[in-house]
Amino acid sequence: MFIKTKEFKQRDNDVYFIEVLFDKIIINDNYDGILILDTNLNLIKRINIFKGIIVYSLFIKNEEVLLYCPDNECIVHIDVSTYEYSIIYLKNGQENLIFSTLYEWNENGVVLTTHNDDFYSVYIRAKTIQKINHKELERLYPKVYELYQKLNNFKVVKVFSDEYEAIIVDEEHNFSMLNNKEQFKHVLKNLPSDFHDIEFRNGAFAVVNENSIEVFTSNDKALFFPNKNCIFLKARFFVKNGGIGLLALSSSQSDVSYSKIDMFEQQ
Repeated sequence: MFIKTKEFKQRDNDVYFIEVLFDKIIINDNYDGILILDTNLNLIKRINIFKGIIVYSLFIKNEEVLLYCPDNECIVHIDVSTYEYSIIYLKNGQENLIFSTLYEWNENGVVLTTHNDDFYSVYIRAKTIQKINHKELERLYPKVYELYQKLNNFKVVKVFSDEYEAIIVDEEHNFSMLNNKEQFKHVLKNLPSDFHDIEFRNGAFAVVNENSIEVFTSNDKALFFPNKNCIFLKARFFVKNGGIGLLALSSSQSDVSYSKIDMFEQQ
């Protein structure tokens, strides 16, 4: 059973993304930077990056994160443990690239993939990005290369690159997890087609619609609803005290500057 334990309200912040990095939670601070919270939803740090920043997607590893900001023609690297950041500018045609959520971040660095099956290494210290070929990808980033090869055979709904897993869907609208060992597990059947986000962690699914979030575990099912005049935007699982919890991000339909995060924990 999931019980609501905490909430975090923002009355002057158009929060549109939320991500979990071990014992920290990050959200956008309007269009100026990010806020870092702990797993009790207490504010730890505000990082101002620049005015007008718009984050399209995030790539994470431990306590580091890359914010992909194509509208701003840059990628921002943040070390969440030190609160330091640097800006890597996209130039010479790189500003037209659209990176997918398939990536790998290992001791060799970071590799990002595009929807056109091109691969780019991000050199954080040098603040540069360089295209690499398939052979270099296989040699330097073997895990993501293996997953990339497997996913070519399926219709992909969402990729969890930090776990080398992906949610795929078949012709009968059954959703499954696929990993690098090509094992299928945790099949969901007959899901509604109008969800706009789906999350997976430790055998649990969260299916996000504007008016509800459904959570499926191996032995439980839960259904959450937003406050009146609010809609759900995102959901993320987190691990705390050995158990799994859910963070639900919602926003007011009449006031985009009002956002709320609800924390649900298993009892």
